[in-house]
Amino acid sequence: MNDSTMLWLPLVWPATVAALILFVIGLPLTRLLGLRGFASVAVAPAFALAVVGAASVVLPWLRVPWSGWGVLGVGIVTALVLFALRRATRRFRPSAMPPRRADLWLLTGFAVAALLIIVRTLAVIQAPDRISQTFDNVFHLNAIRWILDNGSASALQIGYLTNPAGPPSFYPTGWHAFASLVVQLSGASIPVAVNAVVLIVSAIIWPLGILLLSRTLFGRSPVLAITTGLIASSVPGFPLAMMDFGVLYPFQLGLALVPIALAITAWLLRVASVGDPLGTAWSCVALAATLAAITIVHPGALVAWLALSGAIAVVFVVQRWRAETARGARMRIAGFTLLYLVIAAAMVYVLRPPGEARTWGPEMSVNAALVKLMTASPWYSHAALVVAIGVLLGVAAILRARTPAAVAMLGVYIVAAILFVISASAPFPLRDVFTAPWYNNIPRLAAILSVTFVPIAAYGFASAGAVCAAAVRSRGWSPAALRRGAAALAVIGVIALQIGPLSAMSEAQRVASWSYALTDDSPLLSTDEAALLSRLDQHVPEDATIAGSPWTGTSVAYALADRRVLMPHILMVISEEIAEINDGLADAAPGSAVCAAMEQLDVRFVLDFGSREVHGADHDFPGFDDLQDSGAVRLVDSEGDARLYEVTACGR
Repeated sequence: MNDSTMLWLPLVWPATVAALILFVIGLPLTRLLGLRGFASVAVAPAFALAVVGAASVVLPWLRVPWSGWGVLGVGIVTALVLFALRRATRRFRPSAMPPRRADLWLLTGFAVAALLIIVRTLAVIQAPDRISQTFDNVFHLNAIRWILDNGSASALQIGYLTNPAGPPSFYPTGWHAFASLVVQLSGASIPVAVNAVVLIVSAIIWPLGILLLSRTLFGRSPVLAITTGLIASSVPGFPLAMMDFGVLYPFQLGLALVPIALAITAWLLRVASVGDPLGTAWSCVALAATLAAITIVHPGALVAWLALSGAIAVVFVVQRWRAETARGARMRIAGFTLLYLVIAAAMVYVLRPPGEARTWGPEMSVNAALVKLMTASPWYSHAALVVAIGVLLGVAAILRARTPAAVAMLGVYIVAAILFVISASAPFPLRDVFTAPWYNNIPRLAAILSVTFVPIAAYGFASAGAVCAAAVRSRGWSPAALRRGAAALAVIGVIALQIGPLSAMSEAQRVASWSYALTDDSPLLSTDEAALLSRLDQHVPEDATIAGSPWTGTSVAYALADRRVLMPHILMVISEEIAEINDGLADAAPGSAVCAAMEQLDVRFVLDFGSREVHGADHDFPGFDDLQDSGAVRLVDSEGDARLYEVTACGR
């Protein structure tokens, strides 16, 4: 093996474990539900994550520690319930369906997407144990450690990480619960497990879901399957951008599940081009499970489904209105439509983040936003011209075909486009009315829009390919010549979509990789600071707590070195005791208030990572200033400018 292969070996086992969690739990459930073939595989991750989410709620209530066995137990109970329901409704044995060759093409499209996305993802993270050098990652990494330490992944308890003395509060923990299981079952470190989860989300869940949606709305076609796989790996706004900005790991997972929910919605509302494989009742069960998974992962992704599925619902309502001519029937349709709108509006209102978190303002003019939209690159500066051409071809093909499923997909794209333009260019309060659930934040809306690019662009290229094939066939081309021509076009397509001047992927990879670079001046954790943390267990006892400014990266000592920190999140609720330590540690003396606070919180060490902060700001913590001149501490270890001090004041 060469050095490059050896570098990535530590990622193989945790990535395998992550995949096994999804399919060992999820696939039996989708099969019991009645799904077969590719659909059962594509929907399996959603069911598995629904079980993980349910276990995160049920196990703490039963006082069962968080573990793979507990999650498996919840999965087995769920399977037994499904089995009993299927038997009770005499639907346990689904009608036999002949094998379809198109499924092999779907698997080929998936393999193409997975391979290309794996290559990009590994290039971004650069090494198995690299961490995203971003603001949000402090919480994500430490939340995983908190789950492992406390034996609970409850969405009602994770808030104690940032407010230990506060009341219970809801924070969706689906992604963190999943990642913590990977740590437990694989034995990998938290950074390696996180990167494994990102790899599986990007290269497994996302391609499966978008292929399912593409097939559901546009039918079975070998060319459609291959082009969907190619384009799913060639859209810079998703999943790559979610590794760059934030970092938005939970939103990335939630949004990867949205195409699955949209496909099931199309089945349920009879808008799918391939028919409903389950029937109304069981499609409702499948949709409920998928939405439960999305909700416990990230409510913003749930609202994304709500917004995008509105277009599918409109097509359904129009179809029913035309089919029903009786006044009573139409009144019922109008009543249910009004109820849907009221519920949707209430969900949007309830699921908004707090006002202080959604203050992102417009960043460009309407014209600039439209240019971003038309060039299929809503977040990065380079235009994804091949994808943009595919979208234009797809819109033209939809307007020509005008099937309900195709029109529904066009509506989904239009909804996402409008929301993106509003987020990018509209002033308050208009932007807050429509895009508040996504923090009025461009990258999140750009990701949602990017998801809608894929089926339309794939349909566009597949339709254009069918027209071209018919034209050359009429000129006497043999089937062998057609296959050679198709193979040549596929190679050209990969080059154009991935590395050519018409692609935006190389630039997106380059920009995203900055977030994972470990250098002397990395935003969150430098090479010196990482080296010091690697030795922390040699100096700091397991029961001691470490103080330090969370803005400079000291807080990740909890996740990376498995040692408690005073402030495990940047946006920490500051108690009186914490404030006392932050303000007065450097001047601590026996009998002082700061010594009492340190005694109460068991603070015995301080990390000093200088003044460089993750956002380039300047937050003052007087108690951590000029520690080299303080008589309250002594230097224990150092690496470059990174220093670890032990508190010697307070009579300890």
